[in-house]
Amino acid sequence: MKIVFFGVGAVCSVMATLLDELSNKSKQKDINFVFVVRNIKKAQGHFFKNSNILNKSDFLEIKHFEEIFEDSKKYEKYLQNSDIFINSSTPSFNLPIMNLALKYNTNYADLASDIYKDEIISTLKFDQQILENEFKSQNLFALINLGISPGITNFLIGEKIHSLKNLPYEVKIKKLEINLLEEIQSKKLIFSWSPKVAIDELAFPPVFYKKNRPKTIEPFSKSKVYKFPYFRNIVDIYPVFQEELISLKQSFPQIENLKLFVGGSEIELMKNLYQLNLFSNKYCYENSDSKISINTIIKNIVPKMKTPEIVEDYIKKKTIKYAEFSAVADIYLEILYPQNDKRISTIESVGLSFNKYTELVKTAYSGSTYVSYPTGVAAGILIYYSLLNKKRLSGVILSENLPELFEHTVNDIIKRELGNYKINLINQIK
Repeated sequence: MKIVFFGVGAVCSVMATLLDELSNKSKQKDINFVFVVRNIKKAQGHFFKNSNILNKSDFLEIKHFEEIFEDSKKYEKYLQNSDIFINSSTPSFNLPIMNLALKYNTNYADLASDIYKDEIISTLKFDQQILENEFKSQNLFALINLGISPGITNFLIGEKIHSLKNLPYEVKIKKLEINLLEEIQSKKLIFSWSPKVAIDELAFPPVFYKKNRPKTIEPFSKSKVYKFPYFRNIVDIYPVFQEELISLKQSFPQIENLKLFVGGSEIELMKNLYQLNLFSNKYCYENSDSKISINTIIKNIVPKMKTPEIVEDYIKKKTIKYAEFSAVADIYLEILYPQNDKRISTIESVGLSFNKYTELVKTAYSGSTYVSYPTGVAAGILIYYSLLNKKRLSGVILSENLPELFEHTVNDIIKRELGNYKINLINQIK
């Protein structure tokens, strides 16, 4: 099995380590990697706890990724005979890497989409879906928006919704709300994700669907309180706009009401910055020739993500005391029994929680953040079992549609693997 990553960072290193482990315990033992990177030394630093990966990897250093898109023949030995190309860099490279995958007759996966534009909301289509027919015609698959949420959360939602079709009575989904928790308790200000990306996402007016119509509100203008199953406190959560909403609305158009909320310590910090107008795009003038926005200044002065070695040191010295990521989808159902007109309302919840972050210091994943670890684990598991079951897959695939394509046995294996990697599954009726 040959896997090519474009870009190496906190999530990619987790994915590669997991794929190596899954391969070693199965019949697929001949796994090797190619990492297309801008800086080899920096990229290799992400594997400081798992140098074994380096022994089965080739690193291709390219200053500008556009070089490989424009003249791929020059790098053919790195690209040919691959099983999958994975974009673990920015969404701006999704389509170029997809076209490269088609050229080399290779499957594809990515972690996110560029959704902060009006046409995405109006069409309910991701840019990657333009190449649906091309991937189908070559009998290849393209998994998009993988990770913890979007990604495995969508997978669990899809499995639950598809299971409702088998009930002996009519079930209507009245509403679906996804609730995310990003909580870190530490002695220092530590970001688990790129602050620049977080600022752009949270400053974008949240979109939600009410009676099938997209609505927008000002960031942090509304909130609700929520109790996550494994977290001890009640949390204020706020509407945000992410890939999950577009994906689920596309796959399940019968759901009229869709919302996504996020809360936790990192979100509270961002809320305070937003309410102080520090996300503003207004210019600060120093002289007649300089135009620098407040937003730009904040993005450049907030603490950057730390290196894996520093993150590990923070855990060992108990600078980071606790961290938890959780994603819970509440599915509001109305059950209609055929014998009478009685209607029963219920809420079924599916999701996951990762709350054993400090235990990673004893593993090959030490140095990951509490978000990059579950993101990489979830994406890696879905990619690995998609490759093992690739005969069932073709075209551009959203995570919530995988359960129906895989069927029961593979779905159970995927959920069991999540448990093996310290991720708790949530499945309850409220």
